[in-house]
Amino acid sequence: MIARATAAARQLLQTAKPPSAQLTFDVGSSATDVGHLREIVRANAANKPGVYRMRNTHGELLYVGKSKHIRTRLLSYFRLPWPEHRHARMLRETSVIEWDYISNEFGALLREVRLIRSYLPRYNIRSARPLDKWWVISIGEGPAPRLRVQRASVAAASRNARGSVIGPFANRRVLVEALRVLNDALGLRDCTERVRLILRDAGDLFDERYHPALVRKPGCHRYETRRCLGPCVSGCSSSEYQVQLSRARAVLEGRDNSPQQLLMDEMSAASAALSYERAGWLRDRLAALQSLEAQLMRVREALSKPTCTYAVPGAAGDHWLYLIKDGRVAGEASLHDPGAIARLEALEQSPSTSVAISPHADQLDELLMIEQWFRTRPGEHAFTSPTVRQALAHFHQSVLPAE
Repeated sequence: MIARATAAARQLLQTAKPPSAQLTFDVGSSATDVGHLREIVRANAANKPGVYRMRNTHGELLYVGKSKHIRTRLLSYFRLPWPEHRHARMLRETSVIEWDYISNEFGALLREVRLIRSYLPRYNIRSARPLDKWWVISIGEGPAPRLRVQRASVAAASRNARGSVIGPFANRRVLVEALRVLNDALGLRDCTERVRLILRDAGDLFDERYHPALVRKPGCHRYETRRCLGPCVSGCSSSEYQVQLSRARAVLEGRDNSPQQLLMDEMSAASAALSYERAGWLRDRLAALQSLEAQLMRVREALSKPTCTYAVPGAAGDHWLYLIKDGRVAGEASLHDPGAIARLEALEQSPSTSVAISPHADQLDELLMIEQWFRTRPGEHAFTSPTVRQALAHFHQSVLPAE
């Protein structure tokens, strides 16, 4: 079934492309007649909803935008003051304008998000982006990776970064404090990538560079206070570190609460010994982990929402089905394409990955877009159904008879 679902996903990507139009002109030329270009746009672009793109002479994608009225939006660029307005300056760099007509606003917004994710256009990056308001915990790869807090937009833009991300979260302060406690509890490092790692592996016992008799200074006090395994001073092997990292993943996925339980036991022991100052310190550390768990529960809830099919009526009878799975759009199909609908049903049966860890940071924007769409438009929930077949039945009973 997994192979079948993968093939279905590939075919859906090929069939779901909307019709495109392209207009080529040399805006950067000093001889360009902007008024004439405006008339060309007016004559070629229709006032329909969709997504537009601007490219320079080298084919670089400069900007992606969406509009309910493509022609009106494109014409508005020619009225901007130059060189004061940055979009007017962008227009001077543009040599190709492309647009896709998309019959519904949800589909246009989805395509805009995915194009920005894929190409990171210069003029979109400079503008305010939703991911700038959110934070993630990133888990790197390698023999001794660390947990760190990053802006979601930075994690999404790190094309060469490997590993996983957890999130998104709204409160950075809670994350930083909770990670400090979690790192201390599990002995994970929190130093920068510039710190040289000297891991102890089986063969290293015979290497004089790693001999226990040698004195090496740790990079910080955490190893000396037994809060870090010490991968910088051969204090652990790669496998020993990975065991603790796996425990951290389990905590973040809600499968292990042993760090919280340990803090509770230590706090009870400190209170029994009348060590109230230490008990208060342990209480604050426990509260940090509990705050993190509360945020993680919200993330897991968003990712584990049941699979549903969103049936969206479109202009001129161009209706679409969107399969929402694990907080993202897993596939889409036109109501008038039986083959695409069959592939959507196959994709519906593929296993879910409903955990707090998202494998791709740059997909967080899609999750946030979908969450905001339904939060700001609660009436749209009426167009969702548990399965593709039920969505089709709803369409045939409610929407199509009214046309």
